Amino acid sequence: MYFFYFYPLGLDCKRVRRPWLTWSLMALMVVAFLWVKYFPNAGPVRPWQLVFFPGNGAPWTALTAIWLHGGWLHLLGNLIYFHVFAPPLEDRLGRPAFLIYLLMFGVFGNLVHGLVSLYGLLGQRGMGVLGASGAIAGLLAFSLVRFYDSKVEVGWWVFAPLGGQNRAGRSRIPVVAAAGLWLLLQVVQSLTATEAGASVSYGAHFGGFTMGLLLAFGLGHLRQGQTESCRNRAERYFLEGHYHAAAGEWTDYLQRVPGDIEGRLGLARALQFSGQIGNARGLYQGLFDEYIAAGSVPDALEVYREASRGQGAACFDPDSLARVAYYEEKQMNYEAAADALQHLYESYPGHLQSQRALVRLVVLYRGKLENPKLASWWYEEALRSMPEGAWRDYLEEELSAAAIDREADAPAQAVAFRGPEF
Repeated sequence: MYFFYFYPLGLDCKRVRRPWLTWSLMALMVVAFLWVKYFPNAGPVRPWQLVFFPGNGAPWTALTAIWLHGGWLHLLGNLIYFHVFAPPLEDRLGRPAFLIYLLMFGVFGNLVHGLVSLYGLLGQRGMGVLGASGAIAGLLAFSLVRFYDSKVEVGWWVFAPLGGQNRAGRSRIPVVAAAGLWLLLQVVQSLTATEAGASVSYGAHFGGFTMGLLLAFGLGHLRQGQTESCRNRAERYFLEGHYHAAAGEWTDYLQRVPGDIEGRLGLARALQFSGQIGNARGLYQGLFDEYIAAGSVPDALEVYREASRGQGAACFDPDSLARVAYYEEKQMNYEAAADALQHLYESYPGHLQSQRALVRLVVLYRGKLENPKLASWWYEEALRSMPEGAWRDYLEEELSAAAIDREADAPAQAVAFRGPEF
């Protein structure tokens, strides 16, 4: 005698939304079970009127039967599977599509059970069906296609009294293996049930599973799963320090989803960490420009800060650095504004924007940052390097009359130019 049981505990798929619909449907199953179990006479209908009896009942009972369960173990088993596989699909599909697919899985599974019952297969002639097992089988099949590269944590128990085996544990296995094992158990159990009959509707399981596969493949979710798999591998490789591999996966991902900003940012990071600074710089510059054009200044500044940490002063072109300084100053981040202006001057000393940067540095250190020594040092640096022109005239006419200590020594951090990093 040999027994083997396993239940899924979790699927390693990220979610961005709370699964409110999943939780609501689980609550519906619990409420319906309590009604069937303890208050069957409450309400305008009786529970057995909602069970699907093939050929003997209203057609809509193929839908209502999904939410009813025959016992606590039946309910808890389905809730466990539903809690694992429903939330990530709700997140990817959206709530309306998820609900429609779920109902299609459940109804089709019940209709297949009707055929099994009609022909007396598995010893189930004339038997009704209730429960969400067919719908959950469809979710499992859909997950097999959509999350084919994911892993499932399962709890298992092996009990073989004649062999002296009694073991239990938890393991992480590929979702393909978990779905295959579940399907194998259904086949074995359905074949062994043909002689004595079965209280489990394997027809609903097979029907729901088949519908899940058909919808997943027919609606192109294998390709979407491959796209998501590229992104997951890229993120995993980056966290593990395999930056060249991460860059390759991000490149494959962006070939599938060219306009994805997060993907381009991930590729820029991987290229930067793998030493491909020139390629990373182009990506960062493009993302910065897109955020600015879209009016998303905080995101643009975050891109600049990330790029500058890895590439130093030469991360962006002069106009972009001037724009960074302007927006940082607008947000009263005066130290950050001064840092961007210094980047601009060090990287592009002959550019017209660098002359403006020198003037703004003097003004910032005189005013908002209240550091006369640095104001004096940058004033002297401007007089030394700035050619004749409007900016020099402004500097001499507007700032020379101020009480700037021109003899102040420059602090070490101001004298030591960082210079461009390649």
